[in-house]
Amino acid sequence: MSKGTMIALLLGAVSVIVGIVLLVVWWSDFLTVLKGALGPMLALGGGLVIVIAWSEYQAAREMERLTAQTQQSTQTTSQQTQSSSQQTQNG
Repeated sequence: MSKGTMIALLLGAVSVIVGIVLLVVWWSDFLTVLKGALGPMLALGGGLVIVIAWSEYQAAREMERLTAQTQQSTQTTSQQTQSSSQQTQNG
């Protein structure tokens, strides 16, 4: 293991230990911040879900429109092919 990897591993372990100790010491402050942040997090998360759902809805509508357009085009081409083959047989 290289020297840089060992230093990163050591700093990570120290950070975890200090973070746990500070979380225990400042537990009531942590809960206060969590309570204050919960409302905005829910509002922003809900807004994100609405935007994603609306985007999916529009994409589904566009896909349905394109599918119908493609089917209509395919039917028109098929009818033209049948009509030209009938003319060839009659001519």
